[in-house]
Amino acid sequence: MKDWRTLVGANVQIRQDRTVICSGIVDTVTEDGQILWVQSPVEGRRLFEKTELYQAWATEECAGFHYKVSRNEEVSIASSDRLELQPA
Repeated sequence: MKDWRTLVGANVQIRQDRTVICSGIVDTVTEDGQILWVQSPVEGRRLFEKTELYQAWATEECAGFHYKVSRNEEVSIASSDRLELQPA
């Protein structure tokens, strides 16, 4: 996830250079979305900063995280170019 502010309360993996560093629940995120705290059942509460090239990967399916765009197959010819968002 690029916008860490949307992750508060989500289960995440924190990765750096494709290696999982930590996993747990996002406790809080700074207003600018550059720093987050993860509450890990194993390691306790840890702080991660984007400037240190950490990445946050959501590990659960939540509405709002993933969407795909698909053509609506049941529309009339007049509205055949309409696209709609559907949860992935």
